[in-house]
Order: sequence, then structure tokens, then C-alpha cells
Amino acid sequence: MSANIERFRTSYAAAFRSYALAPSEAALRTAYELGRNAVGQGLSMLDLAVVHHDALLLALRRASGVDEAVQLTRLGGEFFLEAISAFEMVQRGFREARDSALLERRHAMMLRQLSNLLADASLALDASDSLQEMLQLVAEQARELIGADHCLATVTLAGHRHSIKAISSSATDAGATAFVASHSRPELLPGGRLATPLTALDGRELGSIQLFGRHEGEFTEVDEAVLVNLAQMAAAAVERAWLYQQASYAPKG
Repeated sequence: MSANIERFRTSYAAAFRSYALAPSEAALRTAYELGRNAVGQGLSMLDLAVVHHDALLLALRRASGVDEAVQLTRLGGEFFLEAISAFEMVQRGFREARDSALLERRHAMMLRQLSNLLADASLALDASDSLQEMLQLVAEQARELIGADHCLATVTLAGHRHSIKAISSSATDAGATAFVASHSRPELLPGGRLATPLTALDGRELGSIQLFGRHEGEFTEVDEAVLVNLAQMAAAAVERAWLYQQASYAPKG
């Protein structure tokens, strides 16, 4: 790995750590400047995503519990989206980037709203339906954020014989919805496929989020980065809900 990326990795991790300790607009602006610096150093969007993932993973390993992990994941989403909005602005040029920045800010707002919903204890306290409800919310938001025809989100938990599935599709395409729900190879749907795993803090794979059929063109690196961030939030929320459920079923005494 080049010296440029190593220096950038160190700066990014330190800036994110500062933002996580004391979130503020001033600290968030640092993410924007880091995005500009990434372009100046010749780093790619994938480089930026890898650096962010490493910084977030380091912070999560130091988290004192699931609640802190959920908070770190939410803050990580805000920080990363600010960085890639700057990256896109410099890379594409001012006129295109102005529209892109508005879209990224809309995405950031939606992700913040989603993270608040996922962190809401009321979702986790409904032992019978919480995971299904949460997964459906994730599927709907992922499809809308990235602009895909269909989203299939799945979770398989220890002790459960069957996976929990949630599907979100365009209202006008019931046939493809049924195909996604039942077919063993939904990637055969036209329009491309984008997928990322839901991974627990200890590295266990809890499930996945898959998108099919982008509305315009092919799935991009930005789409992948947004989906990975959403998957991190979803995985933390699934673990939190599962812990609440286990606690609710534990013998009292």
C-alpha cells in the first residue's frame, strides 16, 4: 500500500475519532476536507471506502457495548457521507457536483433518519416482529436510497431454522417481486446486482442486503459505499434487537 494511503489512513482515523468523541459541524467539515485531499492525492472512491471501513472497525472494537456500537455506526455514516460528497464534488466538476451534493445530503438525511429508527429501543422490544419490521425498513430504504427496482434483505440468527427475509420492489412489477422472493438465482434479473453482507462485530455473517436493477445505468462505487454503510447500521441494530429478545426470554429471578 502506498505511503499516500497510509498517511491518509492515519489522518482519517484521527479525524473520525475526534468527531465520534465530540460530534459537531466543525468536526464534520474535517471529513469534507479529507475528501478533497483524497482527490488531490490520487486516491479512488474504493480507497476512501476502505480507509473509512478500517477506521470504523477500529472504533467499534473499542466500543464498550452494543449501544455505543450503534452510535458509532451512525456517526460513521455521517462522517463518510460528508467525505464522499466532497470527493464527488471535486471529481465531477462544479455543475454536476452541485446536483450530486444535494442528492448526497438527501441520502445523509435519510440515513440519519434510518439510524434513529434502527436505534429506537421500541423496535427491539417487540419480541415477535421486531427483526422482520426492522429488516423491511432496511430493504425499503436501501432500494430508495440507491434507486433500484428490488431489494432482498435476509438475516439468519443462531437457533432459528429459517432465515428472516424482507423484500421491497417497485409497485408495478409484481412478477419480478415473486421471482426475487422464490428463485434461487435472483441475480438473473435484468439491470445488474449489488450485494453486501450483514456482519456482526465479532465477524459472524448475519445475512445480506441485495439490490437488483438500477433505475439508471449500472450500480456505481458510490452505490456500493452507501450500501455498505447501511449494512453496518443494520447489522448493529439486528444484534441489538437480538440481545433485547434474548434478555426478554431469560428466566426472571
